[in-house]
Order: sequence, then structure tokens, then C-alpha cells
Amino acid sequence: MLELEKKDINNQNHFYKILLTIAIPIIVQNFLSSSLNMVDNLMIGNLGEASIAAVGQANQLFFLFTLMSFGLNSGGAIFFSQFHGSGDYKSFKKYMGMTMVLGGLIAGLFTIIAVIIPERVMGLYSEDPEVLKSSVEYLKIVGFSYILGNLSVTMIFALRSTGQAFVPMLSSILGLGTNTLLNYLLINGAFGFPRMEVRGAALATLIARVIEFSVLFYIVFVKNNLLNASFKELTSFKKPNISSFLRVAAPVLLNETFWSLGIVVYNYSYSKLGVSSFAAIQIQNTITQLFYVFSFGICNAAAIITGNLIGKGDVERLKVYASKIIRLTFLIGVITSLLLTVSKNPILSLYRLEEGTRDTTFKLLTYISFIVPVRFLNVLFVVGLFRGGGDTRYSLFAETASLWLVGVPLVSVAALVLKLPVERVFILSFFEEMVKLSICLPRYKSKKWIHRVV
Repeated sequence: MLELEKKDINNQNHFYKILLTIAIPIIVQNFLSSSLNMVDNLMIGNLGEASIAAVGQANQLFFLFTLMSFGLNSGGAIFFSQFHGSGDYKSFKKYMGMTMVLGGLIAGLFTIIAVIIPERVMGLYSEDPEVLKSSVEYLKIVGFSYILGNLSVTMIFALRSTGQAFVPMLSSILGLGTNTLLNYLLINGAFGFPRMEVRGAALATLIARVIEFSVLFYIVFVKNNLLNASFKELTSFKKPNISSFLRVAAPVLLNETFWSLGIVVYNYSYSKLGVSSFAAIQIQNTITQLFYVFSFGICNAAAIITGNLIGKGDVERLKVYASKIIRLTFLIGVITSLLLTVSKNPILSLYRLEEGTRDTTFKLLTYISFIVPVRFLNVLFVVGLFRGGGDTRYSLFAETASLWLVGVPLVSVAALVLKLPVERVFILSFFEEMVKLSICLPRYKSKKWIHRVV
């Protein structure tokens, strides 16, 4: 468990011990996830660029669902970390159950869309019959994983908030390892397994999420865990609890929904520039996610530490720790840019791509390396400090204003009206990050982002 008291406020060793205890398992988990996603991408890539585009387009619905689920559970995590800081585990379990129920309603809606009307959704992205057929096949299978996926995310956030970040790392290793193994067996039909191609990738994903959920459920609700709760405890929430939850969580849910919709618009715009351009964007996304794991780990740790310290009422320590985390995040951003620069050629050599697609992806990776430190700071402010501090409305403002008033209009006009090359459209999207940083810095300096919500 986290121990944030009884230590000198400027004790560097104590600060890094707390930070790394939370961050390292999250970094390992995200690194494995990104690495194996890249392996999956390579396996699917062997089927051709049309298959990469099909899975990329099908995953736009999952991306939207994931971000909404992440938003709702991030709102729940604000309460989880502050209840843990104050030692109120009865309320913790009540809000954990409420998060599961509300998330289940969202997941159910997305399951219906994916399983019953996938053609209508995928028809928005592509008129290519091969791409459309494959993306629909993928969705009809993977859609059944959404409800279990949301329950898993709730348990992951709850465990991390109590300093048990190792458990989600373990479940992720098992789930992702299973996914990669089954992809190998089912996509191309290795060792006598049926050759299912894109449908095999979807089935592997579904089975992996069942395994991940099962591990988390066993550790949280079967073993004698701190979070072990009965069905009655999980469903003991009342209308006032829902109201207080939504006051904090609704802006986070809206934040992630609007952000994910903005990214969907980005990808829609990129998809209209051609299959090759869209494939390059998808490969770039897969590779850069591999390098963002350090940022995500620090950011999640920052949110948990912030909530725990506010729950304890130790605001002075929070101010000192926040300053340290910001400096560390910027340094990690610079190092990540350098790593991406020197690694892009070796990683791209693993892909079987046409020369034009390879050149485009290389350029995209070159350009994005310049914006990485700024992007890391923005994620820290919006998702880490502000959200962990309960300042969810300002996070919503910073994210949506920069995306919808700057990024989306620039990318949409450049791609859909001016039909500029994908590289130029991609660079224009960076203006969103610069504007967001200019919005977040003054708020951080004002200290108005520190709120007690429990």
C-alpha cells in the first residue's frame, strides 16, 4: 500500500519510491500491450494493407468505447484514490460497484452497435468492398468483449488506486500473451488451426479479454483482497451517491467522449486520403504508442498520488510532488523523442509495406518526435494532475477547446476540402497540442485544480 505520510516533504528517495512503485507496473503493462499490439499489427499486415485498414477502421468503434469507458472509470478513480487516502473503504466499494454498473450500460450499447449494425458504422469509413467486409467480420466477434473489458478496467483502476498496480500488470501479461499466441495460430492457420485471417484476430482478442477479466475477478473477489466486496456492498449506492459521482465523473466522461470523437474525425479525414495513407497513420499510431508507455505510467501515478494526498489533506506535499513530476515528465518526453528518432528505421524494417507507405510512415514518425515532450506535459496536466485533483471541468475545457476549435477544423479542412498530402495534414494536428499547453500552464500555476471531492 501507499505510504505518503510521516516522511520529510522534500525527501527525494521517498518521492521516487512512491512514484515508481505505482508507475513501473503500469509502464510494464502498457509496454507489453503496445509491443504485442505491434506484433498483432505485423501479423495482420502480412495479409495486406487492406486488412490493416479494415482492422484499423473496425477498432475506431472500440477506440470510442475504450475512451468513454476510460473516462467513466477515471472519474471513479478520483473517488477511489481519495477514499483510499481517507481510509473509507465502505464508500470505496460502493463507488466501485456504481462505476461497474454505469460502465456496463455504456458497454452494452456498444455491443449492440458492433454485433447488430456494424455495416452502417463501417460504411462511414470505406467504400472498398474488401475493407468493409473484413471490418464488419472483425466487429461482429470482438463486440462481445466490451462488457467484460469495462469490468476489467474498473478493477484495474481500483487496484491501482490502492497501490496494487502489480495485479493488473499480471492479468495484462496473461491476456496479451494469449492474444498474441492465438493471433499467430488463427490468422494464418499455424499448426493445424483454421486460417481465419481477420476473424482470427478478433476471436483471439475476445478470448484474451475473457482471460484478463477472469484473473482480475479471481484476485479481487475470490481471494481475500482489500477490495473484496459482496454484491450487496457493490450495489448499496443511492441516488445522492450517483449525483455526487456524476458531478465529478460526467466532465471526465464528456472529456474522453469528445476527445475520442475528435480522434474518430481525425481518422475519418485520414481515411479519405486513401488506403495507403490511412495504413501509414495506423502503423504510426501503433509504433508511437510503444514509446508513450513512460508518459502513461507517470501520468497514472500522478493522478493516484494526487488523489491520495488530497484525501489525507496534505496539500503542501502535493504541490512539491507535482513540481517534481512535471520536470520528470518533460525530461522523459525529450528522451522518448530521441529513442523514437533512432528506432524508427529498425522498427519499420519489420513491416512488409509498399515503398510509398513506408516512406510516408517514416515521415510521420519523424514529425511526431518533435511534439512528444509537449504531448507528454499535456497528458500529465489533463489526465494526471487536474483529474487526480478533482478539477474535471477545467480538464474538459482544455481538452475540448483545443481539439474541437483548433485540431478538428484544421485537419478536416486540410484533408477533406484541400486534400493535402497526409504528412501535411498530420503536422497541422500538432497545433492542438500547442494550444492545449497554453491553456493548462496558467491553471497549474494558479493551484485552483486542487479539489477535495469526498
